[in-house]
Amino acid sequence: MFGWRGQLLRVDLDNGSITKEPLSLDVAREYLGGRGLGAYLHGEEVPGSIAPLSAENHLIFITGPLTGTLAPNGGRYTVVTRTPPTGEVSAASISGKWGSELKFAGFDGIIIEGKAAEPVYLWIKNGKAELRSAAHLAGRTVSDTTEALIGETDARAVVACIGPAGENEVNCSVIVSDYFSAAGGCGAGAVMGSKNLKAVVVCGTEGFRVADRDKLLKSANELRSHMKTRPIAAKGSLLHDSVLVADSMTWDPEPPELKHARTRGCFSCATCFSSFTYGDGKEYLPLLAGATPFELGERMKEYRHFLDLGLDYAAAKSVLTSLGKEVEGSHTELARKMADGQEFVSKENRSNGQNIDRGPCMVAGYAIVPKITAGNGQDEALTILMSVLDSVSLCPFLASGIGLEKIAELLTHATGVPFTPDEMAQAGQRISWVFRQTV
Repeated sequence: MFGWRGQLLRVDLDNGSITKEPLSLDVAREYLGGRGLGAYLHGEEVPGSIAPLSAENHLIFITGPLTGTLAPNGGRYTVVTRTPPTGEVSAASISGKWGSELKFAGFDGIIIEGKAAEPVYLWIKNGKAELRSAAHLAGRTVSDTTEALIGETDARAVVACIGPAGENEVNCSVIVSDYFSAAGGCGAGAVMGSKNLKAVVVCGTEGFRVADRDKLLKSANELRSHMKTRPIAAKGSLLHDSVLVADSMTWDPEPPELKHARTRGCFSCATCFSSFTYGDGKEYLPLLAGATPFELGERMKEYRHFLDLGLDYAAAKSVLTSLGKEVEGSHTELARKMADGQEFVSKENRSNGQNIDRGPCMVAGYAIVPKITAGNGQDEALTILMSVLDSVSLCPFLASGIGLEKIAELLTHATGVPFTPDEMAQAGQRISWVFRQTV
C-alpha cells in the first residue's frame, strides 16, 4: 500500500495482549482514515448501548493517508470514542507531531479496548509495542508525564497523555500530544483515564512510500503557494492570543488585531504561522487580546495551567466563569480542584446535550471548532469538505483555500488510487452517514 501503512495495532488492556491487524485497502478507500475510518471501526465493534466509561468502549487513535506526507498541514490524527456525558461518538482531530510519528513507526492506527488493572502506558517504536507500568505517573501533570516518558523511552519520542483530570474522569478532560496540542471539546481524556491508560508514546524512524513523490511534491507546493494568498495565511505572523470558536469557514477580511502567542508549529504546517480570521456566526473568546505584557504572561500561564492538568481550557474556564461568586478561589486554584474530581456545574451547562462530532484543535492558546451540520446547500458542502479533511488528516485551516479537486489530486499521488472529486464527495457523504449511525 502507498500512503497508508496497511497495519493497525490492537491493544486489549484486560489481558495485556497486543496484536497487529491488516488494514483492508477496500475499507481504506471507502473511509479514507481519520474521522471516517475511526467512526467505521468503532461502529463495527462497539454497540450503541455501551457506556462511554465502560471497559467495552473502544478508544481509537487513527491517522489518515496524508499524515506524515509532504501534503501541507498533513500532520494530524484523530481520536474516536464514545464520550461523556451524553454518550455520543466523538472524533477529535489533533495536530502536532504524534500522528506522523505513529505512521513512521509503522501503523495507521491503534484500537484500544478493555481496562488495565493498574495504570499503564503504551510504548511503540518501529513496529514493536509493549505495555509498561505507569503507577509512578499517577496524578502527574501533562508536562511532567511527557518529560518523564521521553526520559524512559527515547529522546525522539512523542507523547500523547492525560493529566489528573483524565485520570479522575472529568467530562471536559483532554488528551494532550507533544505538550501543547489537545483533543478538546468531548471528554476523550476521561475515556482514556477510565481505561487506566496514562499515555501512548511513539517513536518512528521508518519511512513509508507514496505512489508518486514528484507529483505529490508539485501539488503540495502549489497548495502552499495558494494558501499564502488566503486571509488565513496572508499576514505572515506567528499564531495568536485567542480561544476562537467558529461555526463557519467564511473568513472575515477585516479581523480584529491579535497578538502573537505561539513559537512553534505542527508537522508540515502551511498556515498557522500567520494571521487567521474568524467566521460568520462566530463566538470570539479573547484570551490575550488587548492585554498588557504582564497580563499576557499571566493569562498564558493560566492557559498552560489548565492544559497541564488535562483540562479543556475553553470548557473549564466557561464553567468556572459562570459560577461567579458561588465558589471561592482563583481560577487556577479551582482548576486544580476540578482536575482532582470536584464537580463544578455551571447554569449554562446543566442541560447541555449538544452532539459533538468533532472536537476542537487546541494549540497553545486557541481553539477552532467548525460547526458540522447535515443541512443543505452550503452547509452540506461544508459538512462533506470537513468530513474529507478530517478523514485524510488535513488541517481544517485549509478549508478556506482547498476544494475536493485538490484533495483528490493529493490523495491520488500519495496512494496511487485514482480518486476523483466526485468520489471525494461520495466519501464525505458516506463518512457523515456512518458517523451519524454511531451516535
